Amino acid sequence: MIKINLLPPEDRKKTHRIKLPALSGGGPKAVWMIAGIVVYAGMVIAIGSLQSKSARDLEAKITKVKQESEALAPQLERIRQLTKEREEVDRRLGIIASLDRERYFRVQLLNDISEKMPPNSWLTSVKENGGTEITIDGVTFSNYLIADLMSSLDKSDHFDLVALSIAQEGRILDHKVIQFTLSSRITP
Repeated sequence: MIKINLLPPEDRKKTHRIKLPALSGGGPKAVWMIAGIVVYAGMVIAIGSLQSKSARDLEAKITKVKQESEALAPQLERIRQLTKEREEVDRRLGIIASLDRERYFRVQLLNDISEKMPPNSWLTSVKENGGTEITIDGVTFSNYLIADLMSSLDKSDHFDLVALSIAQEGRILDHKVIQFTLSSRITP
């Protein structure tokens, strides 16, 4: 909707306008220029003082943080030392746990070998090679007894790939014997 004021200009509502002094002539113009320069200089000084105060505050904070860092340096070194010691203890505990897990494994191996040994067969040595292989040396009277030992060890859960390395004839006192060497992979 459009509003039209039909009142004569004298009766209409008057609006007041603010008039700035005219800049004509030398006097007022110079005053305005000086006032502008003073305001600009004041702003530059204010900004400069704010920046220098901010720089001083930052330098004070940096000094304070350096002092705190120097005060905490021995504690940080102690923490690093404790961390190294804890890692060493963890490593040693891991070794102990590994040994504890396999503590009865060798006993079980020797028990399996003794249970599987056929009659008239004797062990002369049992050697572990590299942790996963075992060598069994023994003496018996027959090749059939060696074959029985190999097949019974192969059926065991702890022995895998049982192989005859050496079987040679020998003598003990006046008896003919067969000295043998078996090799096998062991699994826990």
